[in-house]
Amino acid sequence: MSEVADRYLEQLYTTVETLRRRAIAYYDGVFHIGARISKAFERAKEIAEPVSYDVRDYLVVALAESEPVEKLESDVKNGLVEMYLGVAVVLVGLSGGELSGIYALPWLLEAIFDFYVELIALVVVPTYIYLNFKKNSALDDTERRTNLFSGAMMVGIFLGHLIGPRIVSISPSTLFLPPLLFALIVDHELLVSPLPSYDRQVFFYMFAAVILPIGALLSTISLGYFSFGVILLTISHVALLYVHFQVVMQHIKDKQYSVGGSQIAYIAAVLFLQLFFTLVFGYNLEAKPRL
Repeated sequence: MSEVADRYLEQLYTTVETLRRRAIAYYDGVFHIGARISKAFERAKEIAEPVSYDVRDYLVVALAESEPVEKLESDVKNGLVEMYLGVAVVLVGLSGGELSGIYALPWLLEAIFDFYVELIALVVVPTYIYLNFKKNSALDDTERRTNLFSGAMMVGIFLGHLIGPRIVSISPSTLFLPPLLFALIVDHELLVSPLPSYDRQVFFYMFAAVILPIGALLSTISLGYFSFGVILLTISHVALLYVHFQVVMQHIKDKQYSVGGSQIAYIAAVLFLQLFFTLVFGYNLEAKPRL
């Protein structure tokens, strides 16, 4: 009987000792993982700091350029006009997709896609387009425009369905105006204007003064009321256009210019601005009457 009791005690001691060792191992493992994460953050900081300084210096150099637009070479000017006209067309597709996702296709999307599938699609579609551009650098203009337009429309459809009528309150149908009007002004033959003869900073100040009342008028017509949020979005859009144009010109000088990459960057930035102003100023037009 005592032998059986000794075996039970021995087994109990072995079990307790095993649990103690495993607890110590888990404890050490947690601290090891924490140390690895801390080291990874330090390494990322070491990499990010010089990169951020390089980006800042690059932006400072790019934004300091003030040569008038009319002095650009003809080939460069034509390429820029084509790029920004293409961006305007893609933004039309984006806003059209958003309106379709809100009003025309919600029943179809709800029947086919789950909420999380739509979220995944919002990440997968732009990533696929970007990787496709990176892999197939020999894409012609037609293929590039088709991919961008179809991708922007798909993103707009999913985004409109996920956010709903709230996104309409910041007038997405006017997003195409800044790049369109900018391209027409840069191409002096399409729209005769004295603006291209001024230095770039003055040019964009005056461009903002021209585009703001036009955007305000069209948004008021489409929404039925004046929206301060749309005005702020338009101002931010013009500021984005200025930074984008200056960086693109610097890329052209450094021979690093990519039409597809520049268009993707512009559209992604506009989409970010739209989401931000929708979050801050947007509301559901169908749920809350405008006073």
